[in-house]
Amino acid sequence: MTINVFEENGTAVVAPVGKIDHVTVEEFESKISEAGESHDALTLDMAGVEYVSSAALRAILNANDIMESKGGMTLKNVNNKVMEILNITGFADYLTIE
Repeated sequence: MTINVFEENGTAVVAPVGKIDHVTVEEFESKISEAGESHDALTLDMAGVEYVSSAALRAILNANDIMESKGGMTLKNVNNKVMEILNITGFADYLTIE
């Protein structure tokens, strides 16, 4: 997995590519944490994500909770497979998804 981090209109964007699972989640959490510390808003660009495990869902939920007290967090470009996981788990009702 690779993770691109950049800024877009004052918002930190974290754009992972590949699978986010128990092997890669630590790096994913680290990148989210770094981006969230230096910005008030965070976007997770999920266009390159093909799979999320329960560990990834936990990381996304934790990031969302932390960013709620700031400017918020948004997921964008979520593919159908990942969206299905978010729907089944109920995360889709809790997260801001564009």
